[in-house]
Amino acid sequence: MFSRFFSRVGLLATPILALVVAGCSKADMNVRQSTLDPKGPVAQVQYDVFMDTVWLVVVLFALVGGLLVYAVIKFRARPGDENAPRIEEGHGNPLVEIGLITASIGALVIIAIPTLSAIWYDDDVPDAAVPTSKLAAWYPRVEGAKENYAKVVEEQVLEIDVIGKQWWFRFEYPQFGLTNDNKRSVPNEFVIPKGKAVRINLRSEDVIHSFWIPKIAGKVDLMPGRKNHMWIQGDEVGHYYGQCAEFCGDSHAYMLFRVEVVEPAEFAKWVQKQKTDSQPVAAGSKAETGKALFGTKTCVMCHNINGNPMAAGAFAPDLTHVASRKSLAGAWLDNRDPKAQLALEQKDKNTESSVAVDNAVLKANLIKWIGSSGVATGADGKPTKDVKPGNRMHFYKMFNVAGLNETQQKFTDHELDCLAEYLLTLK
Repeated sequence: MFSRFFSRVGLLATPILALVVAGCSKADMNVRQSTLDPKGPVAQVQYDVFMDTVWLVVVLFALVGGLLVYAVIKFRARPGDENAPRIEEGHGNPLVEIGLITASIGALVIIAIPTLSAIWYDDDVPDAAVPTSKLAAWYPRVEGAKENYAKVVEEQVLEIDVIGKQWWFRFEYPQFGLTNDNKRSVPNEFVIPKGKAVRINLRSEDVIHSFWIPKIAGKVDLMPGRKNHMWIQGDEVGHYYGQCAEFCGDSHAYMLFRVEVVEPAEFAKWVQKQKTDSQPVAAGSKAETGKALFGTKTCVMCHNINGNPMAAGAFAPDLTHVASRKSLAGAWLDNRDPKAQLALEQKDKNTESSVAVDNAVLKANLIKWIGSSGVATGADGKPTKDVKPGNRMHFYKMFNVAGLNETQQKFTDHELDCLAEYLLTLK
């Protein structure tokens, strides 16, 4: 009887267990936004707490499930039991009940200790990480006659201000003068040095957002009118994927961002690159026509381009180095060749590996984004799907500007081509 019962259970359980084991392979966890593949100390601590909880639940499941199976077998109905005297029901055993309550409290304590420890650890940069992460320890303050940052901040760790907007993120590096006030902010893609703790200051300029880089750190909310913070550290060089994790409007699902973890020396080069202006365009070229269109089509009302006196907007993403970015439209459009990117990830078995920007893909994305963003029809007059529904580009009625309440920009194919050629020069 028992052998037949367990054989039937085994027949049912074996394929289910096989599916579970197959789905828990390390390769399946190594996807672009996996919390089960930590690449930094904050993500590792959070992963450890998660696994502590999983193992505790597994033990509890085995105990409760085992007792249930035992009771089903031990007290199952047998032939002739219908004539057996009925057992009078009792009211429980106080010792058993007290024991179960005590065990439940103990299980909660087991989870509470690592959880509280992780909360304190994740709150701010640990004192142990400061000596090797402060700017003076890895980034020369003065190089020749050039001062990279003020002396007053050399004992501080790197700080990045993250500002959430519908539906994109703006990143600022106030210690290096890369701020929106200085017309040198960084939209949707930010860079951090490998192995260095970074303090993140979180702000929102409209609604509630949530900042989340699954492989580097868990999510923390950006609250309107309130300052929030966290810290992160990337321990492996690579291209990481993040996104808003709090519903914030029409295009919440399209509100992504990217993180580049680079060697400290590469980070210093990147900072200096962000401080440079755009280069002049060739006379008589499509790019020159596009530059003029950028002003006449009122793109300059919202966007900033250092080196272009007309473009000094502070509302929309800074475009000074747009052609060097691996994504567009709030990181929704990827500017890399998709086949080459997938091949590299499969070759390296690493989703953080990244190919360079492909100019042909970037140009196509620019035309798609500018031409269809927020308008009901494309340049050919046919209905088109918005790249990011509800976005403010072309929708001047959202700005409450007198005379522009119902205005929408229209572009011809030639105008889109020229605008794209100009933006391609902004390396």
